[in-house]
Amino acid sequence: MAKGKFAVKMAGLLQILKDKSEKIALGICVAIMVLFGGMGLWGSITAPNPEDNSKEMKKMVDGKSQQFKNASPGDNDGPGPDKGPVNLAAIDRIDPNPYRPRQLFSDGELMEAKRRVPEILNIDEALVSVSRVAVKSYMFGKDYKTLTVLKGAASAGGPNLPGAGGPMPPPGKQGKMSFVGARRPVAGATQIQGYSAQQLVMLKQLEFTRKPLEQLTITKDEFEKSQGYRPAEMAIPTRMVIVNATFPYKAQLEEFRSKLRLNSFNEVLGDGTYSPIDKSQVVPAFRFIGLHIQRRVKKTDGAFDDWKDLDVRKNYLAYANATDFRFEEEDPNLAFFQFNGLSMPKLKAFDSTQYPALANTEYKLGKIKAQVDELERKNKESLAMAKPRGKGESFDVFSFGGGVTTGGLGTGGEGSPFGPMGVPGPGGGPLGAGGNRPMAFPSPMGPGGATGFNQQDADPPIHVLVRFIDVDVLPGQTYDYRVQVRMGNPNFQRKTEVASPTYADATELVSEWSKAPIRATVSNEFDYFVVDQRKVDDPKAKALMAEDVKRQLPMQVHKWVLNAGQQGQFLPVGNWGIAERIPVFRGENVGREQVAKVPLWIYFYEGFGLVTPRKVKGQKTGDGIPIDFGHHDKVNQEVLLVDFEGPDFSLERRKVSPEGRVSISRVEEKDALTEAYLLGPNGKLQVRSPLTDKDNKARVERLSNYRDRVNQAESFMKGEDAPGGNPNSPFNKGS
Repeated sequence: MAKGKFAVKMAGLLQILKDKSEKIALGICVAIMVLFGGMGLWGSITAPNPEDNSKEMKKMVDGKSQQFKNASPGDNDGPGPDKGPVNLAAIDRIDPNPYRPRQLFSDGELMEAKRRVPEILNIDEALVSVSRVAVKSYMFGKDYKTLTVLKGAASAGGPNLPGAGGPMPPPGKQGKMSFVGARRPVAGATQIQGYSAQQLVMLKQLEFTRKPLEQLTITKDEFEKSQGYRPAEMAIPTRMVIVNATFPYKAQLEEFRSKLRLNSFNEVLGDGTYSPIDKSQVVPAFRFIGLHIQRRVKKTDGAFDDWKDLDVRKNYLAYANATDFRFEEEDPNLAFFQFNGLSMPKLKAFDSTQYPALANTEYKLGKIKAQVDELERKNKESLAMAKPRGKGESFDVFSFGGGVTTGGLGTGGEGSPFGPMGVPGPGGGPLGAGGNRPMAFPSPMGPGGATGFNQQDADPPIHVLVRFIDVDVLPGQTYDYRVQVRMGNPNFQRKTEVASPTYADATELVSEWSKAPIRATVSNEFDYFVVDQRKVDDPKAKALMAEDVKRQLPMQVHKWVLNAGQQGQFLPVGNWGIAERIPVFRGENVGREQVAKVPLWIYFYEGFGLVTPRKVKGQKTGDGIPIDFGHHDKVNQEVLLVDFEGPDFSLERRKVSPEGRVSISRVEEKDALTEAYLLGPNGKLQVRSPLTDKDNKARVERLSNYRDRVNQAESFMKGEDAPGGNPNSPFNKGS
């Protein structure tokens, strides 16, 4: 009976626990919290005061100190009794092992003192720009072994030359030219072709008032011995993508200092290693040797193809050879942040303004602009002045200070780090420690070593400029780029100084691929506007009799012209040409061949001129030369005028003759709206209006510049010289 009651009670208890489990658990938790809270509160109340503890400890310390001060020697602290002379043990009978000193550092700790492989960093910011430039080239013959030269007073139209009647070079003081291609042809680099025989015949038929200069084709040796001659020049129209980026230079120095176990930046910049080309020579251990670049192209379906190596060196050297290694002068403020192995120069142009402004390129990189501003604020005199590039047996396209190499180009242009002007020092830039002193391996670290502790360390820039130029691009294409920074291995052949012998094997070190996005879209070199230029110039102008205003729409077409002339001529232009007014029917392509005035560089006049209209039986066939103002390529379809509306006629005028005949005329509304529907190169329908196209900023600026060039070329053809001797200023800014 008792067992039954107990079972019933247990069942009831279990039911209560089951029904009240949540409340019971909550109560237990609250009780635990209260318990811990109470213990903590009690501990804080009963805890000793920290200030009292501090005073007690200070009192104990003072007491012990006083005991030491008052202590006196005891009986056992005095000298022992004199036991007579001491006999030294025979040294040759002593086992040295018990007396051997303990090793202070383990083998692993000793290895930490040896040189290791530094990590190569990469660019952290990039900016892309697209340029179309008429590159200023000399007229070399095949394989760069001959040169076309001119004799006579320099023309007023010559870029970077004296005005008419200016001084000739003194006898025996002929300008130096490198003829690099003739002495050491660059493997794989193509030659830029000059004028063909047919082009020369065409040019010589031009009707100029001024007398052409005497021209001659001579060899390198003949040029150096000749008197009164100067090289003839021609234009090479070139498209290029210019990538400017920033590199964490100071962080890279710190990485070298840490991994090479050096004390300072000066020691890093003064450190030397064996040349991979000539092991008897020593080169700076901290040196950049160029970039490894890959590119991919956007396909028509919007996806990108695979990454492929881009040989910018091979493509660029063809132009460098043709210009005889003449380049645009760098901004002096930027020279302090340009280092050998990281920055390619800009090719010399007839018009330097064809390159984007610094404010939109290099100075748009915030990390560079901030340093330039800070440097100017601190000390303007400390800015390194830009120096001309040198010429030599070979050329490194990534070399800022002249790039002359003594051991051949190899795959990365390895060789002497010193330019012909004494720049840069070790480290590839103006900060090279030691200037032009002979390179050597550093002395042991510490006082009296390579740097010592008392010498002020270098204060390098935080970031430096990286620049590479791709001259192998096409309009309408989009390109992605990625780069690896290449540096010489600072441990090359220094097997006894490295933690592992394998660290001394590689000749160069490379970074990982860059993560910063680098994308360039080369826009189409074709632009069109719904505008009647005759009415813009003269609002009272009437429509031409040969035009049907209801069926034809006046348009304006701009195109960047590579070459001009009829088939077989292909005279180089390298600038914008404009068809100012083209009447277009519905359903007709906007682009077509059109006779237009395009200034050409006429080398034997040393100026820009126009091809004069040819006369047939007293009639002019056209005022200019034929220019193809269409796409005519496989990538872009032609722009098609689908339809247009307007102009509206808002006023009718009725006139009755004396004979009773009624004539009705319509007066065009002054501000009538015209809307044109065009099928663009991308296959999309566009709506254009003269109200917006007429005031388009790019159109207005381009047209103004074009007309200035045409007017100056016409003046030059007539033998007129502008004040100052050069009427072709738009082409020669910065020459």
